[in-house]
Amino acid sequence: MAEPRRTRPSTFRCAAATLLAVAVVVVIVVLLWLFLHPSKLVLSVDHASTTGFNFTAAGGLAGAFDLTLRAFNPNERAGVSYRWLDVGVWYNGTYLAGAHAPGFTQSPEDETRVDVAARAAPDAWTLPRDVQEGIKRERTAGKLTVDVHVVAKVRFRYGVVRTRKYTVRASCPAVAIDFASPTSFHRVPCYVHI
Repeated sequence: MAEPRRTRPSTFRCAAATLLAVAVVVVIVVLLWLFLHPSKLVLSVDHASTTGFNFTAAGGLAGAFDLTLRAFNPNERAGVSYRWLDVGVWYNGTYLAGAHAPGFTQSPEDETRVDVAARAAPDAWTLPRDVQEGIKRERTAGKLTVDVHVVAKVRFRYGVVRTRKYTVRASCPAVAIDFASPTSFHRVPCYVHI
């Protein structure tokens, strides 16, 4: 007796099996993304003051902006590793001072405070006349309002698994530095983009 002949699967069955496999992979990726997707990080400026703040004879700025940044990780499952932070202080679109802060690691739902002294480079450039006048006017009034911008490189960590590096950009508008009462300060939340 001859063996029964085996039939080849039809093109329709091959296409259906391929579509089913792709659908299963897509569902698994979506479920993993929903389960592991990190929440947006929270950054704020908790304190701001100045030391040695003055103008140089050449029209530059001397001194430093002493900032305390608060970084909060709202994720329940993911830790965060900050590789570094770059902090810049701006006044009406003009860069005044900057600093580089070392990295740190946060556990899930953890908060870290980072103290930064953003130093002005007095001889590096001369500030535009309108910026000088605006800063002097605000300083005479007792308060200087600046914008603080933060750029950081981070990785999220799920147990032993680490994600790729992300660039975090935070903008903290209208940070008011009070010259009359440097101890009084209201937290300024930042807009964070990953």
